[in-house]
Formats: sequence, C-alpha cells, structure tokens
Amino acid sequence: MDERTLAGFRKFLEARLRGLLSGRYGPVSDLAYTAQVNPVDSADQASSNCDQQLLNAIRYRNQQLVQEIRSAIQRIHDGEFGISYMCSNSIGLERLQAQPAALLCIRCQGLLETLRRRLPAA
Repeated sequence: MDERTLAGFRKFLEARLRGLLSGRYGPVSDLAYTAQVNPVDSADQASSNCDQQLLNAIRYRNQQLVQEIRSAIQRIHDGEFGISYMCSNSIGLERLQAQPAALLCIRCQGLLETLRRRLPAA
C-alpha cells in the first residue's frame, strides 16, 4: 500500500478516534441524563433500566472501537496495516475502506466465522 493511501487511512482513523473520545458519536449524553432521573412508577423504572443498559452497551462498544482504532493506527506506524494476521496476505483495499480496523482478509474472516458457528455456545 502506498504512503498516500496509508496517510489517508491514518487521518480517517485519527479523526474517528477523536470523535469517539469527545463523545461526538452516539446519544450517550442524552441517555446518561435520562438514566439518572429518579423514576416515579414501575413503567418509569423499567424505562430507566432500559436506558441504563443501552448506555452501558454504547459505552462498552465505544471502548472497543477506541481500542480497535488505536491498534490500527499502531499497525500503520509499524508497517503492518492491511496485512491479515492469519495468512499474512493483503486484506484488500475494498475491505479496509469498509472496515479500516480489520485484522483479517475476507477469506480468513469467513473461516473464523464458520468456526465460530460450529463451536457450541458458551
């Protein structure tokens, strides 16, 4: 992958990381407010609990995204960006454009998903 393409990915990933860290993505602030309101009846309590669970799920997913993006930025610096961890082949520009933090090429990702479907649920 050429330097210009890598720079474009790095710029995109850094902007996405800044957005996640600033709270720009996701309705976290609105949900945080509604989850803190003291409910007066059981319907309000149920709604508040649902809001809290959703807020926790969004925060958890954002934390995962931050880790994935930081890892992708580090792979750019290390010269490993765009290389599949399983087979060491190129991940492919189209896949990286759709999923810039991808660790696996489409073939390896398919194999991994097939294995996950075959394993019993824990």
